[in-house]
Amino acid sequence: MRVLRSRKKWGAATIGVAVIGTLATAVALGSPGSGNTITTLVTGNFDQTVHLNSDRVKFQTKDATDVRIQKIVFAPGAFSGWHHHPGMAMVSVESGAVRLWDSDCSSQTYGPGLPNGAVFTESGDAPQQVTSAGGATVLCGVRCAEQRPARHPGRGRRGFMPVMARGAYS
Repeated sequence: MRVLRSRKKWGAATIGVAVIGTLATAVALGSPGSGNTITTLVTGNFDQTVHLNSDRVKFQTKDATDVRIQKIVFAPGAFSGWHHHPGMAMVSVESGAVRLWDSDCSSQTYGPGLPNGAVFTESGDAPQQVTSAGGATVLCGVRCAEQRPARHPGRGRRGFMPVMARGAYS
């Protein structure tokens, strides 16, 4: 009887580890987005370093940096896929509402007239995802990334790939 209980416990533990491992792998590898249309409006480069400090705003680059401005239209139910950026993104919601999900599953909703405002930033190595239940249009007002080879071969210019997944902001 003891052997049977021990086997059941080991079996349950093995299944639990497999499920957690599968979920962690899905987040670590990223996921493709769906239901969004990305239009690149302009791409440019800071060929020199930039150091600005004006009116309580600081902006600094340490190397040559790429900048891309994009318009992203989210259909109702669209999502970006889990991703992160090799730099930063400043996003302004023109219409509708989007929800920014962090890797700890916390979220904030942004849009014109909403309590959190209509502007948010994305940066760092932790994956994030953007969703829109009712549809939205956003402008990635400034997006800077250190110049480096693309993370997904055959997609876009260097430095603009979401490291975690294809989808919005790529």
